[in-house]
Amino acid sequence: MALIDQIAEDRSRVFINLEEFGSTHTWNGIPFNAVEDEDVVMKRKNNNVNDISWDNNTIDVLIYVRQEDFPGRPVPNEHGYYDNKMMKILQVQNDMGIYAITLSRRSPKAVAQSDDY
Repeated sequence: MALIDQIAEDRSRVFINLEEFGSTHTWNGIPFNAVEDEDVVMKRKNNNVNDISWDNNTIDVLIYVRQEDFPGRPVPNEHGYYDNKMMKILQVQNDMGIYAITLSRRSPKAVAQSDDY
């Protein structure tokens, strides 16, 4: 088996395996299998305050999905519904047929009220 064929097989069998790390999600109501990683984007926020996408008032998630499984072609700044929540695609990277897609949504924080005023 050629290396490219083995990598294509491993994308489903190993990396996006629903019995290990993968889970089913939806994009605009269409289901697909992916692996979510909120820790990576949180580390980016905390370690790189010069990043132009850094914003305290957002909830970000990084998903890994096989290129052929994602519904449509992901494009930065595209808006859609990820698991029934309005999200924006910030970044898309394609690594050997696996998309790494960074999603973001606004999450306004409430201002604490003080009794001193």
